[in-house]
Amino acid sequence: MTKARKTRPAEASVKILLIWIFFSSLLFLWACRKNSTLEETQARDANAQAEAYKSKLVLSEIGLAKGENYLGQIVFYVEGSLKNEGERVVQRIELTFLFRDSLNQIVLKETRKAVDYKNKKGLESQKSINFQVGFDRLPRDWDHRVPEIQVASVIFK
Repeated sequence: MTKARKTRPAEASVKILLIWIFFSSLLFLWACRKNSTLEETQARDANAQAEAYKSKLVLSEIGLAKGENYLGQIVFYVEGSLKNEGERVVQRIELTFLFRDSLNQIVLKETRKAVDYKNKKGLESQKSINFQVGFDRLPRDWDHRVPEIQVASVIFK
């Protein structure tokens, strides 16, 4: 005759505790994954909004000026005006400058900060601001024409 093994109350409570810990851990991991997915979705939405907003920033009066820095080196300045034709307040705008050669090939592509409101209210809707970005190291084969300018990034207030 086989004796049925009796489970002690302590062993039963340890098994229940281990099962409870296992399922609690699974629930915690699932909740953490859900939150990170929500954050990722919000970040993607914010990037999509910024990308769509780029078309509401209008560049005008683009020009090129030449000067010297304090070391006597030649510096070229790309100047212009930027208007916020959207409905949001913009904190920072970065522009990409495309310098070309005589064959219309890009010899320099550089992204620079053009507008940055620090501790200020930002570029409001329907307002304009002038910008000036200096370049002291341009390629020799640059054709000395005004570069093509694209809005690279937008950060909202």
